Amino acid sequence: MIVDIELTRRAHDRYVARALQFPDVEVEAVSREAALAQIREALTARRRAGTEIVQITIENGSAALQTVWPRHAGTFPDDEAYRLMLADVERQRRELDEDSQA
Repeated sequence: MIVDIELTRRAHDRYVARALQFPDVEVEAVSREAALAQIREALTARRRAGTEIVQITIENGSAALQTVWPRHAGTFPDDEAYRLMLADVERQRRELDEDSQA
C-alpha cells in the first residue's frame, strides 16, 4: 500500500508526519527519518488492526439518464403541442444567441 505523507519541519529539531489518507494518524519526532519510521509503524499497526483504504465505483447519475432517454426518442412525432414546444425552444435559443452576439 502506498500512503502519501505530509512531512513538516516545525522547529530546529521537530518533524511532524501526517498520513493524508488517514488524517488522524500523525506523529512528531526529532528527525525526518524518525518521523517517517514512526508514521510507518503507526500505519502498520492500524492496518494490522483491520483498517484499510479501498476504492469503490458508484454509478454516475448522468450515465443512468443516458440509458433512459433513447427509449422515449420519437414518442411524440405527431403531437402538435410537442412540435409547438420545440419551435418555442428553438426561438428562445435563437434570441439568446442574438443577444449574446450584440
